[in-house]
Amino acid sequence: MRPSPYDDAPDGRHLLPWLYALLAVFVAVLALMQTLPLVLPIGPMYWDVLVYYDAIGRIWQGQAPVHDFFAPVGPLEYYLAAFSAWLFPEANPVLLTQWIWLPVTVPVMALILWDVAGRGLKVSLGLLLPFMLVTALPFNVIDFYPYPGTDGFGIYNRHGAHLLYLLTAAVLFVRSPVIQTIVLSVLLLSAAFCKITAFLAAGPILLFGLLLGRIRLTAAIAAALICIGLTGVVELTTGIVSLYVRDIILLASENTHAVLPRFLTAISQHFNVMGAGGLLAIVLLAAALTGQPAAGGREDGNGLARAFDAPWFWVGLLLVCGLFYETQNTGSHAFILLWPALLMILARPLAEYGRFAVAILVLAGFTAIPDISGMLHKASRTAAVAPGYVKIDAPDLGPIGRASAKPIFVEQAERMRGIYVAHRETYAAIAETEALPSFLQFSDPDFQYLLLSEMQAAVVAIKQLEARSGRRFETVLNLDFANPFPFILERKGAYHVAIGADPYRALPELSEETRAAVAATDLVLSPVCPLLHSRKLIKEHYAPALTDHDKIALTPCFDAYLREQR
Repeated sequence: MRPSPYDDAPDGRHLLPWLYALLAVFVAVLALMQTLPLVLPIGPMYWDVLVYYDAIGRIWQGQAPVHDFFAPVGPLEYYLAAFSAWLFPEANPVLLTQWIWLPVTVPVMALILWDVAGRGLKVSLGLLLPFMLVTALPFNVIDFYPYPGTDGFGIYNRHGAHLLYLLTAAVLFVRSPVIQTIVLSVLLLSAAFCKITAFLAAGPILLFGLLLGRIRLTAAIAAALICIGLTGVVELTTGIVSLYVRDIILLASENTHAVLPRFLTAISQHFNVMGAGGLLAIVLLAAALTGQPAAGGREDGNGLARAFDAPWFWVGLLLVCGLFYETQNTGSHAFILLWPALLMILARPLAEYGRFAVAILVLAGFTAIPDISGMLHKASRTAAVAPGYVKIDAPDLGPIGRASAKPIFVEQAERMRGIYVAHRETYAAIAETEALPSFLQFSDPDFQYLLLSEMQAAVVAIKQLEARSGRRFETVLNLDFANPFPFILERKGAYHVAIGADPYRALPELSEETRAAVAATDLVLSPVCPLLHSRKLIKEHYAPALTDHDKIALTPCFDAYLREQR
């Protein structure tokens, strides 16, 4: 087998300006969409978006992720969100958070194109178009609810998958050691400070890329030195790295019990891709063992490369890495990192796969198409129904309120609100059993719609309370999964607490530092429509710090704890 399957491709360097123009138009369109006050249908677990706005509000008020508040993912994720929100204050939250990594991923994609453009249009577009697709669409590949809507759930999971896609493309296609060094350095640092599981999933890809000669030793050493050097500078100047490592260890200790179930969940949810990809690796191995030239290892490489630098190995390895990443990121774009390997397979003449050609072509399609079709299907359904949806009446929420829902969900939310208020004790009893009123409670659009509607009512009530009392609440905490009130009210969030407060996985034990910070918080909100076990746990978690707060009924759906004035 030749050193690369593209040595015989016609020179496509003249295509580079056109590729860059396409990439520039893509970025311009996404930027334009963020200048418009677009309203999009609310989707399952929309409140994941609110976690970003909690961080944005805190950062704008001078707080730093990890140092001043506990975050479920890396600090760079939130700094990029804060920068994007400053740049595009009118952007729809789902679109803004989906596209915060463009300042990193687009230059990386441009560098990859600079290297691969000379090998023809097929390879260049084969890498660029999938990148544009998965970047643009704010949808997961798994349905969490039968009704259409944008996916707020797991946006940072998609970001990590996009970084892994670019990293895989760099390993399999980039030849220039200089470009490879730059790209790998940027992507590794980005993955580490975006989501640590993306960084860990990249490890085997880089290791075998080095062992099989796809990454030059000089490039690997240079990238390692750059990453270590920059990380050291950040640590010495901010101290954030050691604190981030501490939080990673804490999160890992909270989640070790769920590893095996998560593997099984990931396999079952992605069995179509896993099954087709696994069969593809087996068929490619069979083709290699029978001497088909396109399926074998590299003849000019070392012993490992001759044996393992083959399509079957890369498909199998990337399936394993994608599965590992998906165990922490259920439903996201984890398996798009397979697509560069599929491009490597399909770029060779099918005749060189011999009698296995048809099976390889079909299985490659079955591996790639489910995720593509899933995203496109969800996008088309959402676009089709959006004109008939009702916008949430929440002017005080700013961009957070730019969501809409199907009229029947609006009616359902209004009906359920009355029941939540009138029968509070019933939902308290349900919460005591650790059950949810609905198994899909957090995916239900009416729940997410009601959440925003009652936040609007709470903001109005807070402003009225301040006007009556002449008091200004400088620090705010919401005893729920998400706390966008610091952003909405332009106040400080309570220091040293968790954002994205999942009491089952991401709520550290109450330290003395956190207890003191919460005790000093002026306004603590407690949502009760409905009472939920998760909300009950969060409230109990912080209760020891609220002994000097006075409880009031702020609205029918929000209790409030006001710090005693001394």
